[in-house]
Amino acid sequence: AIKQAMGKGDELFFRCPNASIETILTSNDIDDAYRRLLRFASYVQTAFPKTCETKGIIDSPLQEVASMKSALEKNYGITIPGKLFVKRDDSLAVCGSLKARGGIYTVFKHAEALAKSAGLLSDDDDYAKLDTDRMQKFFSGYKISVGSTGNLGMSIGLSGKKLGFDVTIYMSEEAKQWKKDTLRKAGAKVVEFEGDYTSALKAARCEASKDANNFFIDDEDSKDLFLGYSAVSRTLPGQLKDKGIKVDKEHPLVVWLPCGVGGGPGGITFGLKDVFGENVYCFFGEPTQMPCMALAMAEQRSNVSIYDINLSGKTIADGLACSSPSPIAYEVIKGILDGCFTVTDDNTLELTKLLYATENIKAEPSSCLSFGGLGRIPFDIPNIENSTNIVWLTGGSLVPDDEWERLGII
Repeated sequence: AIKQAMGKGDELFFRCPNASIETILTSNDIDDAYRRLLRFASYVQTAFPKTCETKGIIDSPLQEVASMKSALEKNYGITIPGKLFVKRDDSLAVCGSLKARGGIYTVFKHAEALAKSAGLLSDDDDYAKLDTDRMQKFFSGYKISVGSTGNLGMSIGLSGKKLGFDVTIYMSEEAKQWKKDTLRKAGAKVVEFEGDYTSALKAARCEASKDANNFFIDDEDSKDLFLGYSAVSRTLPGQLKDKGIKVDKEHPLVVWLPCGVGGGPGGITFGLKDVFGENVYCFFGEPTQMPCMALAMAEQRSNVSIYDINLSGKTIADGLACSSPSPIAYEVIKGILDGCFTVTDDNTLELTKLLYATENIKAEPSSCLSFGGLGRIPFDIPNIENSTNIVWLTGGSLVPDDEWERLGII
């Protein structure tokens, strides 16, 4: 019945079936990723001065959105329990999206390995030394490539070029022109591909395989990307504490995450489950025409495509325009994800406009789709009346005004 509804393009909400929990990644892996980000903090402050407020840790504020909550309650005719917050990854340093977490982390890990292998860096060094002409010249001898619908390419392209890498981004047909322009302005090569995300990814993977000097970052098959996203679990608890928010059996945390290929929301879910265990509930939202992870969870396998159920694959939420899910993300989260929901483009656009109207936050449709889950809060969650809801925003701060005008936001 779920698959049938998906194939019709209907909005839906379902709780995920129980499955075995994989152990291909561990809590220690998350800790290792976070320690690496701490080592890079001095470099980040030097290379990206806007991060000085967060001491070089690429993180975003946790912001209450009471006016948005009231508007949603009025529109849906429901009561949203507790307080409603947004995690402002739409304003993350460097590339203004959630992809900054995984993409930049993966670039950093690769740069660290190369520099250490060449005897140019050690764990005890001040990593600010990476922001020098000497190091940029060294990295310019190495290539990085990725296939992307937009935001992952932005994170890898902008951070990679800042370090000095030769960067090529393969952009699928969904990618916005302003993102291509931003990357080219930064010095990255952009290869425009007439095809969807999966096709662009295959092309990028094929080209990279021809050059041993080309480090290909595979959004469908990268543990490093996944762990970069998961590292937020080491900073969010402190933000919640600062807001006076308890997370325990009596005070559950409910997190609404936008999902494309699944690596970003999957990594965040894995990290939050590691910290909060059964006291956090995570739900993935996807466009009705691109529900690849929802389809995987319904079918209980990752080898699926939305084209198998005759969906168009067209969506206003370009950052979520992925026809097949990440196998790694699926394997890690299949036993811990609490549910999936889908939202039409019309509702996604209305939610995007509503967030701006109520909170003066301009976030991409790919971000705002997640608010669509709040109309279907699962009240079977124990102590849901004492819960705190977080909607995870993913992109927006770098979007030019003419794009907002085109969407009718401003």
